Amino acid sequence: MSANPTPNSHRNPAQQQTHQQHKRKCRQPHVPARLLLASIVVLGFLSPALALQSAPDKSYSGDNRKPAFKNCAGYAPKVKEEQPENTYVFRVEAVDPDPDQVIRYSIVQSPFERPKFFINPSSGTITTTHTFDRDEPIHEKFVFVTVQATDNGLPPLDDVCTFNVTIEDINDNAPAFNKARYDESMSENAQPDSVVMSISASDFDDGNNSVVEYEILRERDFQYFKIDKESGIIYLKRPIDKRPGQSYAIIVRAYNIVPDPPQDAQIEVRIRVVESSIKPPSFVDPIDTPIYLKENLINFSQPIATLRAVSNMPDKPEVIFELNTGRTEQTNSKNTFVFNQIGNEVTISLGKQLDYEAITDYTLTMIARNTHELGTEHQIKIRVEDVNDNIPYFTEVKSGTILENEPSGTPVMQVRAFDMDGTAANNIVSFELADNREYFTIDPNTGNITALTTFDREERDFYNVKVIASDNSPSSLFTNGEPNRGHQVFRIAIGDKNDHKPHFQKDKYLADRLLEDANTNTEVIEVKAEDEDNASQILYSIESGNVGDAFKIGLKTGKITVNQKLDYETITEYELKVRAFDGIYDDYATVVIKIEDVNDNPPVFKQNYSITIEEERTYDNCILTVEAYDPDIKDRTADQHIVYSIHQNEANRWTIDNSGCLRLVKKLDRDPPHGQKYWQVLIKANDEDGVGSTVSTVKEVTITLKDINDNAPFLINEMPVVWQENRNPGNIVKLEANDYDDTPGASDFTFGIDSEASPDIKTKFSIDGEYLHANVQFDREQQKEYYIPIRISDSGVPRQSAVSILHLVIGDVNDNAMSEGSSRIFVYNYRGEAPDTDIGRVFVDDLDDWDLPDKNFEWKDGQPHEQFRLNPSTGMITMLQHTGEGEYYLQFTVTEDSPNFMRNIVDADVTVVVRELPEEAVDKSGSIRFFNVTKEEFIGVPRDPVPDSLSIKDRLQLSLAKLFNTSVSNVDVFTVLQNENNTLDVRFSAHGSPYYAPEKLNGIVAQNQQHLENELDLQMLMVNIDECLIERFKCEASCTNELHKSSVPYMIYSNITSFVGVNAFVQAECTCEAPLISHCLNGGTARFGENDVCDCVDGFTGPHCELVSVAFYGSGYAFYEPISACDNTKISLEIAPQIDNGLIMYLGPLNYNPLLPLTDFLALELDDGYPVLTVDYGSGGMRIRHHHIKMVADHTYQLDIILQRTNIEMTVNNCRLSTCQTLGAPVGPNQFLNVNAPLQLGGTPVDLSQLGKQLNWTHVPSQKGFFGCIRNLTINEKTYNLGMPSVFRNIDSGCQQSVAVAFSFGIDRNFIIAIIVCLALLLIILLAVVVQKKQKNGWHEKDIDDIRETIINYEDEGGGERDTDYDLNVLRTQPFYEEKLYKDPHALQSSMRDPNDIPDIADFLGDKKENCDRDVGAFTVDDVRHYAYEGDGNSDGSLSSLASCTDDGDLNFDYLSNFGPRFRKLADMYGEEPSDTDSNVDDDQGWRI
Repeated sequence: MSANPTPNSHRNPAQQQTHQQHKRKCRQPHVPARLLLASIVVLGFLSPALALQSAPDKSYSGDNRKPAFKNCAGYAPKVKEEQPENTYVFRVEAVDPDPDQVIRYSIVQSPFERPKFFINPSSGTITTTHTFDRDEPIHEKFVFVTVQATDNGLPPLDDVCTFNVTIEDINDNAPAFNKARYDESMSENAQPDSVVMSISASDFDDGNNSVVEYEILRERDFQYFKIDKESGIIYLKRPIDKRPGQSYAIIVRAYNIVPDPPQDAQIEVRIRVVESSIKPPSFVDPIDTPIYLKENLINFSQPIATLRAVSNMPDKPEVIFELNTGRTEQTNSKNTFVFNQIGNEVTISLGKQLDYEAITDYTLTMIARNTHELGTEHQIKIRVEDVNDNIPYFTEVKSGTILENEPSGTPVMQVRAFDMDGTAANNIVSFELADNREYFTIDPNTGNITALTTFDREERDFYNVKVIASDNSPSSLFTNGEPNRGHQVFRIAIGDKNDHKPHFQKDKYLADRLLEDANTNTEVIEVKAEDEDNASQILYSIESGNVGDAFKIGLKTGKITVNQKLDYETITEYELKVRAFDGIYDDYATVVIKIEDVNDNPPVFKQNYSITIEEERTYDNCILTVEAYDPDIKDRTADQHIVYSIHQNEANRWTIDNSGCLRLVKKLDRDPPHGQKYWQVLIKANDEDGVGSTVSTVKEVTITLKDINDNAPFLINEMPVVWQENRNPGNIVKLEANDYDDTPGASDFTFGIDSEASPDIKTKFSIDGEYLHANVQFDREQQKEYYIPIRISDSGVPRQSAVSILHLVIGDVNDNAMSEGSSRIFVYNYRGEAPDTDIGRVFVDDLDDWDLPDKNFEWKDGQPHEQFRLNPSTGMITMLQHTGEGEYYLQFTVTEDSPNFMRNIVDADVTVVVRELPEEAVDKSGSIRFFNVTKEEFIGVPRDPVPDSLSIKDRLQLSLAKLFNTSVSNVDVFTVLQNENNTLDVRFSAHGSPYYAPEKLNGIVAQNQQHLENELDLQMLMVNIDECLIERFKCEASCTNELHKSSVPYMIYSNITSFVGVNAFVQAECTCEAPLISHCLNGGTARFGENDVCDCVDGFTGPHCELVSVAFYGSGYAFYEPISACDNTKISLEIAPQIDNGLIMYLGPLNYNPLLPLTDFLALELDDGYPVLTVDYGSGGMRIRHHHIKMVADHTYQLDIILQRTNIEMTVNNCRLSTCQTLGAPVGPNQFLNVNAPLQLGGTPVDLSQLGKQLNWTHVPSQKGFFGCIRNLTINEKTYNLGMPSVFRNIDSGCQQSVAVAFSFGIDRNFIIAIIVCLALLLIILLAVVVQKKQKNGWHEKDIDDIRETIINYEDEGGGERDTDYDLNVLRTQPFYEEKLYKDPHALQSSMRDPNDIPDIADFLGDKKENCDRDVGAFTVDDVRHYAYEGDGNSDGSLSSLASCTDDGDLNFDYLSNFGPRFRKLADMYGEEPSDTDSNVDDDQGWRI
């Protein structure tokens, strides 16, 4: 890249002409001597005034002259193609004859043109913002750039410079062969050095980068040929040794002569040997001279050239022509030329319009082939001639400026125009003015416009001057013989000069009542000066009177502001002299600022205060009197108007009055743990009687407490104290005590066994001075620990004594031999991803429990299990990663060595049950927080269990299976986590085919909480664990529960049982965001390539394919997900009621829990057609009733509810009028709705009346259910899947039933009643016709009483032994065995088949048949036809029942799941609860899931 001019001999004609224009336009105009002298005089006059200015903007306000570029004509920058953005090009520079001028540079271009260069506005450095490509098809060989230099004068003046940036070529293109394949022929008689063929390649690059040479690679048949490296002509190198029909193959490489970077291409050339009699065709009279075409040639039918060829084969004279399309435009790559063959003659004509400025010459290759596929090539050169087909165009410079009163001949501006024709004969531009010639003249060559007169801006401030740019030859676009002309109107503005003096609007300004405590930068007053000169910039300054630099003035605005802290006590008034200066002239004004006193001095206490008093007593009088004064009041004897108060008066221990009397209200404690020797009281003094804008100060008062003997001593021994069993009586430990008092005698202690101690303690222990003494030997196996009450007394006055408990543990001695042991470990493997995990220790029955170091654990018979690892020292079993689901029986040998007995070796076995738990089970889990139970108690069973004894966990699992009406194997209790506050968190799941939703699990458990507590003998603190339930316990504002899950399990060890569970727990997140739904519901599919967009089945219209409507009929309800406690909760829904009253929505507790009696609830009802909202945040209920819009049947209404901390709002149909909006405020201090129960719509199964009494609700919602349709429920932007509730009764999903549809479409109720009456009449008429028909046809005859296939005439023989009185009770077989509905989960697990075994279905069905045959209570049957009977009286209701031989107590079909996947549906149907459709039956059995 270079900025140096390039010699004209190396430029193309367009570049040469452009640079000549640049030279003419950038010459500097002659400056008259008088103007220069005047400038010097003015500068000398203005220099003192300019020296006064300290502003950063040094705008020059004297004679204003325009900047000029240095050597604009010499700018000829270059930049290489393919360079990255921000590549340096070169730097322009302009100078301004005016002093202190700052020149800013910019690039002038159309706002719609993408910039290709960037210029630094300060330095003038130009860099690229575009990557240029000089080669085809872009052809960016040069770019015109216009830069503008603008000064900061008033007005700002500028100069422009247009130059050409040359894009230099780099070798970035590899050669491209002009033919895609070369397949030529040569005669079998060809001799060495004869020409075989020619090959050619083109390169898009320019200059040396485009020069191509050739070589034959040393491959294949290279030794037979040679190639001229410059021309590409291939010669035969040695005699041919192949027969006709065979061929030679060579690889030709074309490469650039410029090696940096190397560019090349290769192609295979096949040369076929033909008989000597077969000759290639030849052209007759070929065209060897170039053909010249003008670029505006448009006759596409006129032949440009005609060629004729002969085949040279007399018997086959036909030839075929082909016009080769090369790889470049010059070689006809874009079919600029086309051909037409007629016989053995071909014509070439124009196929596309030519453009000299793009392509100046073409090389066409015509190929003639005969029937033997021998070909001959001929090249035709075509030269394109330039015509004047481009109209000159102007650059982006559109305006100029000349100052008023300038003499004639003053330069105004320079216009630029360019002609894009390719030759100097057509592209030299000249200029002339079309108008305003009496005011301006223009140089025809340079485009410089100068003034012919002196202008006065007050008479006229601008001129629109039209300039004509003409090129230098007749136009090819028009037929008038005139050159091409371009027109442009330029705006020439008349600039203003500074020839008027500024003047202030006032001579004196007054600002009074400025407070002395005004903040820095506070505006005081604004002064304003005016100047008739528009271009004059008035600058303001403070000349005098600004004591202490108290104020500052805006340099350009005249706004006076506070600069330093003011003090009324120091200066009460300022008189400032301000100046307005326009660069030449100035004016002055006076500003008076009066300061007003404020109360800005805090009270001052007269001294420091401290006092000593006795602890644990109060005083009637003042313990201390403080005194302070106000510095703003000069007279110290006057009333100081001081008000005293206690600052941070914790526990209200102190009081103080306005006289400064400090009183002690509550006793003070000197001693630990809650007392302290020194107490500090902060006394606050406010002036101005504490009213209005007061100032205060705080003083510390130190109170020292005198000690009294008011604390009893206590033990400080480290607990527990260990005393080994079997030791002889003796001193156990020296007793150590402490006393918080430091009075005389407080540290002299006496010890004794408390008189209230049990006889056992008194017998076994005694006190020997300061020692606890053991009176007997102890056996740990009888009792492991003792809690010994010891009374300790001090010697102070009065004497203090108290009882401390000493915790004594009897240390274990390994004096009992172990025996064999069996244990069971249950492991939940979350998603099958558990790493190596400790799952429990090998259990042996041993009364000793401190003897683990004496034991050694081994695999029995030395055979370790491949899925488990054993620690021989601790007996810990580790389950290895990737252990599969199943039951594993592990056997061990345990060896114990003790000095108290002989070496002991026993066997131990451990049953490990591993169950994989899918992620869905955890995500859809329910949860319970139990109270007052440990995790070991929850999973453990007694060491000596009675038969069928179960752990609490297993009992819970059985109880949940009963509640959910599913098999025990479908219930998982997989998380048991201990909390610090003696609570236990348990998570569980249950499933049929899919897993049940959490709101279903938690809802059913909550409704049956009391029953579960009785069965488990445990108390439940919370159903559905919610860390946000206690307001402000975790978060001050919004609170949301987030479930955390981990693949790393945890272990609970309890001797003969161990449990390894899933680490899943909820944490409170102090945010409130709508949960993200990442999948489509109800059979919808995600749209490919679009996030969060679903394609849904017809009828499912929610954003994630939710079914957004549900109907109720006054006796139903539906459960949905609960909501979070949010700062701002918005509930929106649509309802179409059919009756005037009913409970639309209930969100509150499902039962009364005395351990956690939270009263929060929300209820939305219809009362006489008006919506009523009841909300209780837990501190009192409020009810708001909407009175504006009454809801009537057959219409749809939108309800919007907004719950906020301080207000509650309900709106109907988006009505924002004050009469439409219903507002209320929460009662009491609570600010959030804290509910963890499911959201209930349409009604509730809860007895709200009873619950309201238990929770002391102020307003109790109605129990009556809603009749109508509910649609489009959204809570905090979450759309609810209303048609798919988890728990429901008597609903119509989607509001699809006919009556509901009729209502929703607004059909009148009377019309529907009329239709029903008509249908009833039609039914009666039809019945009458049927009866008449039956009588007529004899249907009443008994022998054809019923023709259904499943009904048999029981008078026929064969219906059974009791033919004539056959009863359907024959189908009711009595059970001959009894089987428990629920079994021990361990027993169920142990009876499971190996997963790899194939169930024997035949044996199963045979066993069932045999059971029926052995039924002695059944009637004797000689015919099996009765198995086909169905009807009334049949307890089974369908012959499809698998329990046809059993009663309702034998409905456990858990074994079906063992028969493989083909029986999974039966397992779900018969091992689970009834289908959801059964829940629509209106019965009194409670839950129907």
